[in-house]
Amino acid sequence: MRTFFVRHGSLVRRWSYMLAALLAIVPAVVMADSTEEEVTAVWKAQQVSFEYRGYSTMYSCRSLEDKLEIILRTVGARENVRLESYVCDEQLGIARFQISMQSPVIASEENVRELTTHDSKDELVARVNGAQLPSAADLERFPAVWKKVSFARDRYMRLERGDCELVEQLRRQILPRMSVQVVKDNIRCSSAFGNIGSPRLIVSALVPAKDPLKR
Repeated sequence: MRTFFVRHGSLVRRWSYMLAALLAIVPAVVMADSTEEEVTAVWKAQQVSFEYRGYSTMYSCRSLEDKLEIILRTVGARENVRLESYVCDEQLGIARFQISMQSPVIASEENVRELTTHDSKDELVARVNGAQLPSAADLERFPAVWKKVSFARDRYMRLERGDCELVEQLRRQILPRMSVQVVKDNIRCSSAFGNIGSPRLIVSALVPAKDPLKR
């Protein structure tokens, strides 16, 4: 019996040490996961086409524009996003947009060179508009961070299960054109059986460190 208590006490002490070690590690892990390391970024202006086809969800033109804008801003687009509608048929659930936006890219030598390399068309447009094409020194630099965004849980987007097709089509057409990395893609849209829950997509998006959507 005595031997049992000695072994039992030794086992308890061993588990106590292990538990203490784990408790010491967990805060550090949590802190590391939540730490946002700043990088220097610049704005990249671009125009992209987006076509929405709703098989189970039909939006009004206005509500579709609003959803597009808040999603794009949440994943880094500047507040001056502009959407020009070419086609918007609420009955058929079809819409086509030309989206003009600025979004962050890391201020690497390659990205800066791309943003300041201009062809003859750029020069002609600038001359007609009386504008000056930017040089590397003209680019606005600002601190940015990689922010994890859950489309199902983000309180600003407020997406519902009916938004599944919209998110799926944005993921294919628009997100690859931005500084957005897919972390987990579990989107399952079904026009036949309905969508279960909000669109389950998690991304890491490059956003300004002073995020205007933080309230």
